[in-house]
Amino acid sequence: MATLAIQPRPYRDFLTPALHSRFTDASLYTLFLCYLIAVWMGEWNDYLWSWFPLGPAGMRTLLLFIPSLLIYVLRVAQWHTGQRNTMSPSETFGKYTLRKATFATIVFYAASAWFYGEIYIYSRTPKARLLYTEPGKLHERIKLNERPVYLRCLFISLAVIQAIIHLWKDYDRIEIPVMKPKKERKEETSAATPPPRSTNPRQVLAEKVQTMATTAGTIALGTFFIGSVFYFIGLRQLIWKWHYWFARHLIALGKNSKPTGLPPFMSLALMFLSQGTLLALLWQFTNTAFNLYITQEPLKKAKPITSDSKDPNGSLLNGLKSKKADVKAIAFWELALITESFEDRRKTIYGELERKKAPTFKQVTDICLHEIKEINRRINQAMDPKYRHEDGDGKKVSPAPISLVPQISQPLRNGQIAGPVIVPETRMQKIESATSQIARAHSSPQNAQNAQARKYLKQGQEKFNQGAQQAESIWVVYSNKFASSPFGRPFRSCIRRTANGVINGTPYSRQSLIFNAITTLANLTVASLKEDEFGQFNTEVPEMVRVFTAAIKKIEEYMQGLQVPWTDVDCLARPEAERKKIPEVDVVVDALKAGLERILGAFNEFLGPMGMTRAEIQEAKKLVARSTVPEIQEVRR
Repeated sequence: MATLAIQPRPYRDFLTPALHSRFTDASLYTLFLCYLIAVWMGEWNDYLWSWFPLGPAGMRTLLLFIPSLLIYVLRVAQWHTGQRNTMSPSETFGKYTLRKATFATIVFYAASAWFYGEIYIYSRTPKARLLYTEPGKLHERIKLNERPVYLRCLFISLAVIQAIIHLWKDYDRIEIPVMKPKKERKEETSAATPPPRSTNPRQVLAEKVQTMATTAGTIALGTFFIGSVFYFIGLRQLIWKWHYWFARHLIALGKNSKPTGLPPFMSLALMFLSQGTLLALLWQFTNTAFNLYITQEPLKKAKPITSDSKDPNGSLLNGLKSKKADVKAIAFWELALITESFEDRRKTIYGELERKKAPTFKQVTDICLHEIKEINRRINQAMDPKYRHEDGDGKKVSPAPISLVPQISQPLRNGQIAGPVIVPETRMQKIESATSQIARAHSSPQNAQNAQARKYLKQGQEKFNQGAQQAESIWVVYSNKFASSPFGRPFRSCIRRTANGVINGTPYSRQSLIFNAITTLANLTVASLKEDEFGQFNTEVPEMVRVFTAAIKKIEEYMQGLQVPWTDVDCLARPEAERKKIPEVDVVVDALKAGLERILGAFNEFLGPMGMTRAEIQEAKKLVARSTVPEIQEVRR
């Protein structure tokens, strides 16, 4: 039993150096691409200095690395884990369009494109006709050159289009790999299982270069046409006016001047198409390299990154309790790797019983179960907006009672209120009362008018109902047509988005945390039969079974009651039996069943003596009787 008296270091002390190391590796490959672009950009008039790294090519390489470095800085500042979860494309647009991060993305790409364009323009010889001014003939005054102005506008247009693609496809998303619990686990040996090997990022980059080049060429070609249209239709005069006003303070120019023209235009177009493709390729390469290296396993020298800490599990617990979702996601990933592949480290989780607040296994179990319980909480809130979850003390949080003025009288009666009536006593009085009532009912002069009015009122009500039904049917027809059209697509409510947001969380999916939490609990439960020397971990097993069972039942109940919105035309076009098959939800249910199956397989015969009733055990077994593993499909947000 280990006595832990030292203060564990924060998890970021180990995560940050690991991310820096990966950033350096990604930068080296990006620098090599910058060197190739620098050689292509230079003048091939000397066999040695056109490629020698210590010459002009090396200087251009360092300068060209600055545009890619700006994108790296942008990615480091804005990366997040998990996909965006919103109810409709219009909600995504409204929620993410006016953020500071959106404007920062456009600014960083514009700065990157501008700097790249300046490097290219000042690397050209006078033959390219990209100088600031044109001397003209001897008898002519110096004129401003419009060709570099047009080229710079195209580079900025390329930056805006690339920024839109960046935001639309959510390049800031980092997909943390999930570890699914194994349904069948072979008997473990005493030797630690080697950790799974990651795909070599260098190999992946080499395989994707051709695809990235094709994408870059397409973006550059589209930018050339779109940017040229906007330039000649509306921006040319405005840009030239400001450019000429600024240049007059530097050069002796006339008071007024019109744009000087772009001939020869074909050479200028080829310049942008070649360099715009290379710039877009540099951006694509930078984003891909960043994604590949950031998603490498949290290992250092084939060991978990917290292994260098004096209190490894304490530092890991700090990461699991982090308020930053990105740090927490990586900490959960490391925990799942430890329970799956590092036996020596896994044993320490069972053995640290004197840790502050609670033993290590207890804290790990509670944190993982909390992620699963959050699924139930989100479902309860979706099904009942008045639902109040329990606080840390196990008490339900409910709204404060409202103080009302004490009631001092009886409430008013509803319906007809009649005055005092004299009750008949003798037989003649009773006959007289009955006769008078019949006479008042059938002999009143207003009866005929009232009957005629009721007839007209009934006919008007019927016509009103018919008109309302016709108006409703017309509204349904046109609203369905609008929802089915491309114009209505951004406003469609989708059952897939709704279910995914409720089960996996918003604003970003927590699916990686859920999967890694399930895998961790299943691995710890199975391994505890051999590795828990003090026999304390088994006290957590009944709670695990109950939480897993409740989560599976809650998800299935929610999916059964979930209705397909009338705007979800894609889902309504499918067969009714397939409308509620949501891949992102099905994989969570399957993971819960697989984890529960492993827990039941390890502690099946011990659950009764541990306090679980026969009904609870049978219910859990029925839930894991069938299981499916659908593939997750990409959802464009």
